[in-house]
Amino acid sequence: MTSKLEQVLSTVNGGTFISMDTSTTPILTGGQKNPMQGRIRKHNTGASIMVFQNKNSSAYENMVKRRLETEGKNPSLFTVKPRKWGTRIPNLPIVEHKGEQYLEVIYLKSGRTAYTLDGNPIDKESIEGLKDSPKPSQGGLNDSVTIRTFKVGSITRLKVGGKEYNTVDLLTD
Repeated sequence: MTSKLEQVLSTVNGGTFISMDTSTTPILTGGQKNPMQGRIRKHNTGASIMVFQNKNSSAYENMVKRRLETEGKNPSLFTVKPRKWGTRIPNLPIVEHKGEQYLEVIYLKSGRTAYTLDGNPIDKESIEGLKDSPKPSQGGLNDSVTIRTFKVGSITRLKVGGKEYNTVDLLTD
């Protein structure tokens, strides 16, 4: 059975710029001893991303190699490592893992980020154990290509080809 997300993204040819809003629960340091663990939500609106179908080659690998070449570095020293989890659906930017679907994207620009604790706004600096994501080390690339994978249920809005979809739209068949 094909999901609504698969139907929407099957219209993408090659690489496409899209916009996305998400609401996720970050994992905080300190484990279960952290009183904020599981109670913080990160809301990101207006993220600019790219999705790729990878029909003929890896768009991610091609982008990293182009940037390495631009920076005067040897692109042939870079190789894409195999996925650590999940299986990417052929020709779609969708990863399946343990019965769930995830959207794999190249992150271009974050948009606006806000945090809530139990539904109430909280400053990022006040969150106990929130850590920044490490920068990828793609063969010494200065202008890294950031891949992110989002559980479909954490996508609150997706704008593809001028049409907007929300979580309910994407989760229904």
